[in-house]
Amino acid sequence: MHRMIRNMVTRLTTITNEARLSGRTTSKGQPVLRRGGNLFGKSLAIAASLLAGNLLCSDASAQGYPGQGVSFANYDLAASGFVTPAGMPPVGSPQMMGMMASPVVPVGYSDCGCATGGCDSGMCPSGGCDGLPMQACMDRMVCGTCGGGGGCGCNSFLGGGGILGKLRNGGSACLFCRGSGCTACRELPFGYAGSCLAAAIGFLRPYEEASLCNQRWYDLSAEALVLKRNLGGAVPDVITTSGVSGTPVLTLGDVGSDDLEAGVRLSAAMIWGVGGNIEATYMGGNEWSGTGSATSATPNLYSFISDFGTNPPASALGANDAGFDDTDRSLSQSLVANSAFHSAEINYRRRTMFPYCRFQSSWLFGLRYIRYNDSLRYSTLGDNTNTGANNGLRFFNSETSSRNSLFGPQAGFDFWWNTYPGVSIGFGAKGAWMQNEVDRSTRITANSLGFGATPGGASLNDGDQDSTVMADFELKAVYRFSHSLAFRSSYYVMTVQDVIFGGLDGASARSILQNSTLSRPFVYDDLVLQGFTLGAEYTW
Repeated sequence: MHRMIRNMVTRLTTITNEARLSGRTTSKGQPVLRRGGNLFGKSLAIAASLLAGNLLCSDASAQGYPGQGVSFANYDLAASGFVTPAGMPPVGSPQMMGMMASPVVPVGYSDCGCATGGCDSGMCPSGGCDGLPMQACMDRMVCGTCGGGGGCGCNSFLGGGGILGKLRNGGSACLFCRGSGCTACRELPFGYAGSCLAAAIGFLRPYEEASLCNQRWYDLSAEALVLKRNLGGAVPDVITTSGVSGTPVLTLGDVGSDDLEAGVRLSAAMIWGVGGNIEATYMGGNEWSGTGSATSATPNLYSFISDFGTNPPASALGANDAGFDDTDRSLSQSLVANSAFHSAEINYRRRTMFPYCRFQSSWLFGLRYIRYNDSLRYSTLGDNTNTGANNGLRFFNSETSSRNSLFGPQAGFDFWWNTYPGVSIGFGAKGAWMQNEVDRSTRITANSLGFGATPGGASLNDGDQDSTVMADFELKAVYRFSHSLAFRSSYYVMTVQDVIFGGLDGASARSILQNSTLSRPFVYDDLVLQGFTLGAEYTW
């Protein structure tokens, strides 16, 4: 077809040249071929050349051969009118999708070969072949139009090079289309399903239009916050042993001190000057609850309150009266622990971009409030009382709860590495000096607390103040799917010094059992929360 059209164009050009060389005029002084004929011949030659180029591109693509294109070097297309008018996007560009096709294109835009200005050479604008990730699934021939390796980014997620690359690009390994690397080869190893799979994966590519120089920003953020906490305070790790100073059978770990519980982290930002913003963040809603117990067929369980039956010791060698009647020589002992965490902060953040846009960072300062509640209930149940009437089982119950309210100024920073447009990893840290307002409640009931060693109880409500510090650290990553939506995840850890936990210390419990008086010191310990987050960011 190309040869036939080329011959036609050559013949027309020859006729025009012969007429020009002859230069003969008729008796009336008119040229043999008018000037209009010359313009007609030139226009026809240009139209025939463009038609030949399009036919060859289509035929080559339809047969699975890489298009060869048509060279327009010998034609002045700008003078002939084949240029894009001002303000009109080129045919085939994303702006023209869904619009009526236009007969005008920029010079060289319709060239078929990737190697001479196609997608693989980077000449296609953003949003061309690579901007339509499902095109490979909708039209199987799309990967055959740009030649080599799937062309235009088609099926690029299936890998390349090696045997797979040879199968796609043609060569001795290709069994189809005379070894030229047709669509069937380029879609290996999964054929049509592979094209659809690769196109679907293409939807997960990061949003790249903002480039590496996009300053970190979001308007709203919502994440699942999954944390575990430690249990501390005055209560030891071992609660109960089987026998005097025997084998531990009940510990704090039995009530789920390492359990992960879910909460939320919500954040909103508002621009406040160039490179600055006001951020408000709530994190928390995590509630931990756990139970643990130990039982024995005989009254042989001993408590931490008596140092596991050694304080007070047995009255005589071989006597079965070690420890206290209410907390030791028990048939069962149990623990119930509950905790809750909340945090709210408001900060001013200032961002900066490093040279070449590979790194960026920010600093912040603001105010923070933290609330941590913790409670622990400890119960024992023993044999009948030692009275002659055997009028009931010995028992001991203590329930202590504390509420820590911390408030103070904080400062922090973060640092980001822009690994790829739309993909960033970084870390950040904050520190705060805080005032801790503590409210505590203690309630105890036992078989021997009443008058004359009868059942009774005691309660105490008190509070304290203490200055403390808080620090948190975060290792985080952001993957941007579109202009508006990004995925974010992080590892998070926070520690707060000088927190009051629930639980009754052994010395205070012994004082209650021996003197029937309830007086407790404040025993501070460190709180550690750590876990991970998963969520999304939204940008208007």
